[in-house]
Amino acid sequence: MAENEKKVISEEMIFLDKELTSQEDILKFIVKSAFENDYVEEEDKLLTAVKKRENEISTAIGYLIAIPHGKTEAVKSPFISMVRTSEKVKWTEDNDEMVRLVFLIGVPEKSEGKLHLKFISQLSKKLLDDSFRGKLLNKKNKNEIFEQLSSIEI
Repeated sequence: MAENEKKVISEEMIFLDKELTSQEDILKFIVKSAFENDYVEEEDKLLTAVKKRENEISTAIGYLIAIPHGKTEAVKSPFISMVRTSEKVKWTEDNDEMVRLVFLIGVPEKSEGKLHLKFISQLSKKLLDDSFRGKLLNKKNKNEIFEQLSSIEI
């Protein structure tokens, strides 16, 4: 791994029991964190890409999970961030889908073809497992969550 290459899943991008109460707040929080952790050059470009995708079709997939994603040249290194909210959040105004686990995927525009789709596929497979999902909802230790997410083949 090159010295400046970052891990796709890192402890610094896992956030537990955040008191965020809307999709907008959650997305802004994650994008700001990605910028602060040097995954993103321009917050606005990633946020715009993620919102554009979200407006096409909601990324809430059931089971209290949403997987918003964006592909833009503003992303320096591909990443998957996880936020677990302290309370259920209504993901979209026109849908009653509630979420607590949000996985934002950011990939560079010039990444290999369908990199974001590969991430979504691998993540979704694991999240369909009741035990895996239950641990993500209940574990209190960020390191344990990181270890669990690191088991995903990406």
